[in-house]
Amino acid sequence: MGYLSAVRRYLTRSTLRRYAFSTIAWKSMGRSIAAFHQAEALRVQAEQRYVEMTPRRDPMEELEARLFLHDLASVASRPQYELAALRLQGYSIAETARQSGMTPKRVRSLLRELYRVYFQLYPREP
Repeated sequence: MGYLSAVRRYLTRSTLRRYAFSTIAWKSMGRSIAAFHQAEALRVQAEQRYVEMTPRRDPMEELEARLFLHDLASVASRPQYELAALRLQGYSIAETARQSGMTPKRVRSLLRELYRVYFQLYPREP
């Protein structure tokens, strides 16, 4: 882009004609490359800030969630399993309902039934 802007400026500004075109072109291309590197450095910094701000999940929590989903798959219907998976990913009841095309009341009902069946199979220890 630096070369093209040099051509345009050289042809439209008569005051630049006293210099060789190569001088104008090299200066323009150098500025274009410097601007690119500066923008790239800013992008990398923004990406690093985003990665640093993103909370890291505990591997044990993730393993427990996967094991829980595995157990749920054995007792759940397909819609119940999908709802439980969305809830384990952190979606709220309202978001889960929107995602699955159900009402929040229906989502709660299906999940309540699923949890009841699950806890009958795997009772909690006191």
